[in-house]
Amino acid sequence: MNGSRHAATYEAGGEGALLGAAAGDMLVSGTRRAYGAMVQQMVFSAYHLLQSRPIEAEAIATQLLEFAYPSDGRPSVYRSPSPWLAAFIEEAKLSPPTAMPFSNAGAAIRAVPIGVWFRKEPRLLIDGAIAAIRATHTRPESSIIGSVVAGMVAAAGYGQSGRDLVNGAVEVSRQAEQTLGVRTFIPDVISRATELIAGNAKDVSVEVLSWDANDTEVEVLAMVVAIASRAFEEASVVVRNAAGVVAHAETVAPLVGAVVGARSGLHRWPWPLPNDLWFAELGRRLARQNALVEDLPDPYAVEEVLNYELATDTLIER
Repeated sequence: MNGSRHAATYEAGGEGALLGAAAGDMLVSGTRRAYGAMVQQMVFSAYHLLQSRPIEAEAIATQLLEFAYPSDGRPSVYRSPSPWLAAFIEEAKLSPPTAMPFSNAGAAIRAVPIGVWFRKEPRLLIDGAIAAIRATHTRPESSIIGSVVAGMVAAAGYGQSGRDLVNGAVEVSRQAEQTLGVRTFIPDVISRATELIAGNAKDVSVEVLSWDANDTEVEVLAMVVAIASRAFEEASVVVRNAAGVVAHAETVAPLVGAVVGARSGLHRWPWPLPNDLWFAELGRRLARQNALVEDLPDPYAVEEVLNYELATDTLIER
């Protein structure tokens, strides 16, 4: 029974990644009873792919602003946006959206759908991840980290874990460096994550911080690689523990959730998750490259309804 379940999961190619990311964000979003802006921005990459549209930085940036400044004058539907996203949105009030040298891993979540869709096409995976990240973040490190996240989602969808997943992450980082024409210390930092696979999430975070990388994005990636590589615990346990790291939990938990969700497949998480069926369906279509959105709800409308239910205390938790 377990063998057939895992075979089906690998064939589905990470369809649980988006649901896992949302499950992780639920624990750290800062919005009671709902996921936050971290996961909200992930949806734009998914819809882009399902609409058979190329991943382009300018188009993604424009879509990010649609949640904040809808053309019909409705209010923003973002929940608990991080300071960098709030700054990006505020700047766009006065001028066209402009990417900035943000030093955080907040954009990496947009690479999750790309990892599912392009799991069999590593060149397109890296190109797509770089474009998605460049919508808001100009540092090459940001693009490399987004590429690694997409690569980990793709690999986890085929069941990779442990040292195999870490080594794959190192290889993707080097390929991304080559694409960008830069050299960074990211591959070396990721390689050190093999030392931490057996440790608990809190200890992993303490150890990574002791490396003095002096780069928030790189610290986040090292934590995600080490924690998400653990395959001997239930997915919910791994993600819940990821929410308990001593730093960067608001980014680490959703990214770990995406990788673990890709590996474990679609299943009900043990805590309430609004719009879970929506995330599950997006994952199914991405995994099968089913480019169809006409029967899916408008993302702004989904978030507007959820915000109303939160404000009026009418949200029904399944």
